[in-house]
This record gives sequence, C-alpha cells and structure tokens, in this order.
Amino acid sequence: MKRWKVLLEKSKHFLLITFLMVVTFCYAMFQGGFVSWFVFFTVSPFLVYALMFFVVREDILLVERKIEPAHIERGQSAKVHITIERKTSFPFAYIMMEELVDSEGLVQAKKENSNAIKFVGFRKKFSWHYDLDNVPRGEHRYLGVTVIFYDFFGWAKKVVVAEKEQTILVYPRIREMKYAALQTKYDVGPMMSPYSIVKDTSMAVGLREYVPGDRFSWIHWKSFARTQTLQSKEFEDRQSSELMLVLDAKRSSMFEEKVELVASMLQLIIQERGDLSFITAGEMTKVFPVIQGEKQLDQVMYHLAAIKPAENVKFRFYDQQAFKQVATLLYVTSDVSDELLHTLANIVKSCICFVVAKQPPVQSEHTMRYKHIQVVFVDPTDFYHLFTEVIKP
Repeated sequence: MKRWKVLLEKSKHFLLITFLMVVTFCYAMFQGGFVSWFVFFTVSPFLVYALMFFVVREDILLVERKIEPAHIERGQSAKVHITIERKTSFPFAYIMMEELVDSEGLVQAKKENSNAIKFVGFRKKFSWHYDLDNVPRGEHRYLGVTVIFYDFFGWAKKVVVAEKEQTILVYPRIREMKYAALQTKYDVGPMMSPYSIVKDTSMAVGLREYVPGDRFSWIHWKSFARTQTLQSKEFEDRQSSELMLVLDAKRSSMFEEKVELVASMLQLIIQERGDLSFITAGEMTKVFPVIQGEKQLDQVMYHLAAIKPAENVKFRFYDQQAFKQVATLLYVTSDVSDELLHTLANIVKSCICFVVAKQPPVQSEHTMRYKHIQVVFVDPTDFYHLFTEVIKP
C-alpha cells in the first residue's frame, strides 16, 4: 500500500508537468503572436528541468549527527549538528530536511528551527543545527533524516529518507547535597548510634582479590611485584556500612524527583569514598551489588537514565535474601503507608524512609510505634540539607 502511495505521488507531479507543457504549447500554437510564444519559451526551461528532476536518481551518502554536550542531564539544553552529503551534483533549487525521531520527549524539546530549508545549487555537502530545550530524562532514539528536494516552483519534488539511528541518554539531574554522617536507632533504648558510609582508608587490615571497579589507590603494589597478581587493600569500616538504597519506581507525580534524589545520593556517597548496594523496585527488579567505584556508578546512572515508572510494582521484600544482611535500609518513595512500615519493620534492623512529596506526610501511630524506622520528608525542590535534617534528634 505504501509503494502505491509513493507511485501515485510521483505520477501526480509528473502528470502536472506534462499538462503544463501541453497547455503552454497549445496556447502558443492556437493563439500565435509574440506574447504567447514568449510565455511558452519562458516556461519551457523550467518544465524541462522539472522532467529531468524525475530522471536523476539522488541518494544520501553520509549523515553525521553530533550532539553537544555528550553528557546531558534532565532539564538541560543541547545543540544538535547535522552534516549531510548527497551523491550527485545535480543543481536542485532547494531542499528541506527534517529529523526522524522515535521519542515524544525529543519532539517536545525541539525548537521551531529544527527543520531546515537550504538552497543547494551544485553543492554536495551541507549542514545545519538546531537546539533542544529542557530535554526530559530518558533514552531517546533518532531514526534518520528525511530530505525533500524541490524544483524552482515546487512542481516536482523528490523524497529521500536516510537512515541514521542514534540513541542519546539524558541522565537524571544531580542536585547538590551536603554530606553528613547519618544516624540510626537500635531496637533497645533511645540511644542514637552513628554509622558511616565511608571507609577508613588510613588503615588497611588485610588484602583481598582485586575486583573491577576498585580504586587505583587501593591496589597493593608490593604484593603485585612479588606474585604478579592484583590484590586490593581491605579497610576497616568505622561503623557498620551494610547499607542498601531502594528506589520505589511506582508511577507518581514525583517520579522524576525520586530518581534525581537517588542519583544525587549515589553520587555523593561515591564521592565520599563510600559503598552501598542499590535496588530499583519496579515491574522488574534490578539489583546492583556493592557499588564502590566510578565504573559501577556509571552502570547505575545508565540504568537510572533509562528507567520508566511502573504501574504495578512486582517487588516483594520477603523475596530478597539480601535484606537479611542489611544493617540499614534507605528507602526512597513518594507514598508511605502503614503496610509498608509494617513490612519494613519485620525485615530490616534499621530504615530511613525518604518520602518525596509536596506536603509532609501525616505521622501515623505506626510511625511512632516502630522506633527503628525514621520517616523523613523530602522537599522536591531542595535536597541540599537532607542528610543534616536526618541526623537531627
């Protein structure tokens, strides 16, 4: 069906040009005189050019797309540069170029000048650029470029689609946060016990096998010189560092803010030489074991860039054996319920529940009952003092 539409479109323009040639010739023949023949010979070159237009086979040899900056965060702007090279030097009057995208976010982010009109002439290579404003987080895909060639008066046109797939990732925005050592409560008594997400790298207590992602400064070079085997230093934690961060990926109006909070917390912890594990609870559970370096952090950020909200969360705490070894759970959500608090209370030793909402959640009697669960309201517009708010008595 599509082929018939293309053939009909081409035939329509061809018949139009043929009709114009016949009409102008008949007008000159039957009318006679200088004016009628002048009109015929004036229009004839353009009609002959339009007929040649259909004969010439034009292809796109090269499509290059460069997006700056390479690392884009949600809400930022980007500039897209496109270079196209065609096969022949046939003098087209002008062309119109348009990007083919498979992303609603890119369609909304493109400005009005994203489509370009160029006067080509004999040129084979040409380029244009456009801006993307307020790019949404996610995985966006370009499919190619549509190039439409026109004659002088638009009597004839030729459409060429050049496939050039390219995927860009827009990462969650990293908010600035002030680091402070968190605190947790034991089951017995009201005493607050600080735990650290930072290893004490001033004192090594042993060696272990090197794991990809370990920092360069952790490698024990003396043992490498003897055994030719990479080993990393094992450090003593100042306090318990068995931390796990969980993102509730259920669809909500605060979903993007939840992702940004998680990304900001991960970035801060890694910068402070800490390590923790991370889980996204959505339609599919994604588990990242202990994150210790930039390489592992990049994998998590890639996941957070592409994650989509889930209508139904299939995550179940009881199915996760890893929770049995967790000293403290950091749970990020936008809605806290009594059922959730009850579940968390029966699984983990300690939990800080970060609730991202426009208004602070109502403190229920369950919140007061479970002393080892702390519910912290998070303002979606300001994450800076979040950790310092947590440690307040």
